[in-house]
Amino acid sequence: MMNAITELLHPQEWPGALLLAFAIFGAAWLVSKLLTKSLLKTSWVIGRLGRKVDNTVIRYVIRVKTVVVFLGTALFYASLVPPLQTLMGGLVAGASITAVVLGFAAKSTLANLVAGLGISIYRPIRIDDTVTIEGEYGYIEDITLRHTIVRTWENKRLVIPNEKLDNMSIINHSLVEEGILNTIELKVSYDTDLDLARSLIMEEVMACPHRDPEAQDPWVRVIGHLEYAIELRLYMWCTSQDQAWQAKWWIFEMVKKRFCAEGVEIPVPYRTLVYKKDMPKPRRGEHDFTYKRRDSLPPGYVMHKPQTPRNRKKKRLVQK
Repeated sequence: MMNAITELLHPQEWPGALLLAFAIFGAAWLVSKLLTKSLLKTSWVIGRLGRKVDNTVIRYVIRVKTVVVFLGTALFYASLVPPLQTLMGGLVAGASITAVVLGFAAKSTLANLVAGLGISIYRPIRIDDTVTIEGEYGYIEDITLRHTIVRTWENKRLVIPNEKLDNMSIINHSLVEEGILNTIELKVSYDTDLDLARSLIMEEVMACPHRDPEAQDPWVRVIGHLEYAIELRLYMWCTSQDQAWQAKWWIFEMVKKRFCAEGVEIPVPYRTLVYKKDMPKPRRGEHDFTYKRRDSLPPGYVMHKPQTPRNRKKKRLVQK
């Protein structure tokens, strides 16, 4: 009886192979959980500068750890089960061919893995960073082994492969510090008193709840004389890009109300359209050089006939 049970539980038989798989992969899952819990202790530091390991590196290392643990477990399990040993022997014998086939089949995947590793090591972007990518403003929500997820300001998800992201130009608004110098363009008419317009703008800016009160005071400069207006530019510091957007919208609204209350004109381009059918017809002989009668020609004007082959022939005959 015991011999029968032993033979049944042998890895060569499917009940034994299944029981062994549960035991080995269960142990691998437990080891993976323990490693994850250890890696989540973000008090670790790296390098001589003692930089704290951020969430981006930790998440990437956890994903790589999971792949390595379960891949190693699968290879160990295959070495214990005789039918899988034969299969592994065949794969090892044709390792070069297998590597070439896998390389071509998983070229894009491997490129994304390597690019993701580079992003996690050099950290041009990190999780929760505020970025602008291809004109889309948002936050880095996650960096996986294959792709990066950006949550836009419209609450959409922009999924970018790591290989493509590694070759893109990215504006990171929070890589070093989140403070930003916000610029806002305003226009006034040429009849406006510039000192009055500047003082009104400054009064509204100082009351703006979105500017950084601890930074340098705002200032206004004249930056151009346009065709129909004088262009002013307001400079003000904000604590983040989000606050900069809020400040710009707030300033546009409040300055418009203040200008209307104080009588400062905000110019708009005017265009006058004249239709040809509404224009008076020119008098004959003033601006119209299309004449049909000889007596309407101005004094001294000689009217020439167009040169045609028949006229040329007559001219030659007359000369002879």
